[in-house]
Amino acid sequence: MENKISDINDLVLFLAATAMKPLLNDEVWQCYGYAKRPKHGNVWNRIFPKMFELENFILKEILIMGLIDILNGIKKSEEESDTKLLLSIGVIDQFLSTTKHMFPSDSFMENLFSAYASYLKSEKSKIHVPVILKAKDVLNKKDFAKFMVGTIKLLAIEHADDYLLKSDYIKSVIEKSAKENKLKISIPDEMYKKYVPLIEEKILNTALKI
Repeated sequence: MENKISDINDLVLFLAATAMKPLLNDEVWQCYGYAKRPKHGNVWNRIFPKMFELENFILKEILIMGLIDILNGIKKSEEESDTKLLLSIGVIDQFLSTTKHMFPSDSFMENLFSAYASYLKSEKSKIHVPVILKAKDVLNKKDFAKFMVGTIKLLAIEHADDYLLKSDYIKSVIEKSAKENKLKISIPDEMYKKYVPLIEEKILNTALKI
């Protein structure tokens, strides 16, 4: 990122886009046996849900992993707690807006909180394990085997406690950026009231790995 960001809304868009970028990376999908990133319309998913079960599961988990890396970058930053909360809400709002045609927002948030809790409990070298265990309860044996091998290939390497993105880089971007103007979000009031306290409790107020 060459130019300094001065608007909090531009910063949120940058963070959300960065979190989603691994999903567009052919190399990520190649870990799971795909030649390149699959491109199927939502209509086909609805008509043949079983056919795309593995693909949809990978999609959800890659999104969650990228989002967790971004949220950790926000947590690591030296910003005030109110600013961290605003950035977290903004990024999550972008995710919910982008994925609402793929899966229910409540389901996405439950998955995020569950995945983050599992991430915090895992050893640094084994953050891939909870992701794999979750798949065992969802996918059939053939798809589970593909997912397990792909996830190990993708994540079971030396890393700095991140999934797919460098949270220290995200921290640096946030600290170098201005946060001017009012944050614009589209999340309904009911969901805002429901999830903001949970974002604080389950993500921002938890201790990062040492």
